[in-house]
Amino acid sequence: MGRDDSSRADSALARCYPARMLQRTVHRTGLVGYRSRELSAVGVPHLFTTRVGLGGTPMDLRESDGRALDALRELALAPSGAPLLSMKQVHGASVHELGMALGALEGDAWTSSRADLLALVYTADCVPVLVASADGSRVAAIHAGWRGLVAGVIPAALERLGVRALVAAIGPCLSLESCEMGPEVAGQFERAGLGAAIHARSGERPRIDLRAAARIQLERGGCARIDLSDRCTYLHADELPSHRREVTHGGAARAGRIGAFIAARPQ
Repeated sequence: MGRDDSSRADSALARCYPARMLQRTVHRTGLVGYRSRELSAVGVPHLFTTRVGLGGTPMDLRESDGRALDALRELALAPSGAPLLSMKQVHGASVHELGMALGALEGDAWTSSRADLLALVYTADCVPVLVASADGSRVAAIHAGWRGLVAGVIPAALERLGVRALVAAIGPCLSLESCEMGPEVAGQFERAGLGAAIHARSGERPRIDLRAAARIQLERGGCARIDLSDRCTYLHADELPSHRREVTHGGAARAGRIGAFIAARPQ
């Protein structure tokens, strides 16, 4: 698929969900995040963060101070001081239950019934996914890079949740236009049953619609109500970091991180 065709495909996806785009929200300090109408409707605290921090200055979520974290909690409508818990992400399909697993953890998804703890995943091009049961009592935070998508991290998290009636939100990630991959990666998506997310044109490298792949897996897992982000980590540098833009193509030593976090509905 060519560049213009890729843009049209992304626009078509947005038009399919005109009332289901994430909502941009700005804290009084200038810090920016995105929220989901669907997750808000079931009462779960949550947020997709950006690189726009206090006073509009650049922010790396991994290095945020207490004031920034307090502002993020406020935007998420989360309990004051609630810990944000993360793990070492390894681009696989391991899922951990928040508050039960001990020690240094490796994996790419949390499930939780805790309203006092915030399940956090970091991203910088990969797909952040937040999920909740229809009553908000069970939630999940998922880090789904292309490797995680083909490994099945989203289905694994949905199975671990143990509920069927689900709502979900897909956060900022590489867009179809910016996600050129090799044929070997496209082959892995085919074998994972995600061929519909592959866009290829003769003589060009295939492109992968990561958002579409995540949505396919969510819908197969029973998510009927899904919000989407129309933000691309590569293209929207004003709000989002991108490993591909800053490190792979820009030569930087590292890219910052944004994240997505969620807690169960307070009782």
